[in-house]
Amino acid sequence: MEDAALPTAIRTNRQEIDCLLEEWKTVIQTQMHFNEMILRLRGMGIATVTAIFGAAAYSLQFEKIILHVKGYTFQAAIIIVFFALTLLLAIFILDYFYYFKLLLGAVKRGEEIDKNVRAINPNMLGLTITISAFVSPASAKWLLIAFYIIPLVTGLAFILAILGGYTPKGEWPVH
Repeated sequence: MEDAALPTAIRTNRQEIDCLLEEWKTVIQTQMHFNEMILRLRGMGIATVTAIFGAAAYSLQFEKIILHVKGYTFQAAIIIVFFALTLLLAIFILDYFYYFKLLLGAVKRGEEIDKNVRAINPNMLGLTITISAFVSPASAKWLLIAFYIIPLVTGLAFILAILGGYTPKGEWPVH
C-alpha cells in the first residue's frame, strides 16, 4: 500500500518511526566515531609517552647530560620524564573531559532511543542498552582513569629512582 493511501495517523506514525530509526543509525555511527577517536588518541598518546620515557632512560648513560640550575645538579632525564608526564596529563584532559563526555552523551541518547523503541516492540533495537549492561559509565570511567594512572606512576617512579640513586657518573650507589 502506498503511503498516500494510508490514513494520516498511520502515515505520521510511520514518519516518526523512520525519523527515529535514522536518528538511531546516526547515534550508533557517532558512538563508533567517538570510540575510534578515543582509541586513536590513547594509542598515539601512550606510545609517544612511552617513547619519551625510553629517551629519558637512554639519556641516563651519558654523563654530559647533567643540568645545573641555581646550585642544583640533576640528570636531564628528569626533565624529559617531566615533559612526558605533562603530555600524558594533556592527553588525559582531552580524553576524559572532551571525547569521553561526548561518547557518554551519544550512549545516553542511544539508550533513550532503544528504550522508546522497545516500549513499542521489545524485539527491536537494544544494542546500546545491551552494551551498557556489560560496561556501565562508572566502570568505563574507572578503567579510563586506571589507563592513565599506570604510565603516571611509572613516570613518577622513574623520577624518584633518578633522584634517589643516580649519580652523574652513571653508577648506582651501593647501600
